[in-house]
Amino acid sequence: MSTTTQLNLRVPTDIKTKAQDKAEKIWTNLNFLIKIFLSKFVVEDDLVIIKQDIHMDKVFDKWTKQYLSSWAAKKRTKKINSYLEDIIKDEKKYIK
Repeated sequence: MSTTTQLNLRVPTDIKTKAQDKAEKIWTNLNFLIKIFLSKFVVEDDLVIIKQDIHMDKVFDKWTKQYLSSWAAKKRTKKINSYLEDIIKDEKKYIK
């Protein structure tokens, strides 16, 4: 048997209740899901992906939006993407 420890978490009650209900629908429990998450979190470098819903109109002013949608900006972005594709194809050359 492996060595274990107890973990106490404080989460809002409504989140815990919703998570517990969802877990029961897929025939599992929160304890098992937390074990899976922590196991993956230790092994994977990019397990968590942060997603933000941003309204660009509120973040950028008119000039910035016009610049980012301009022909020059699109050309520059394509060039950067091309460089990145080359790096990925020949990553041993760039990664030491």
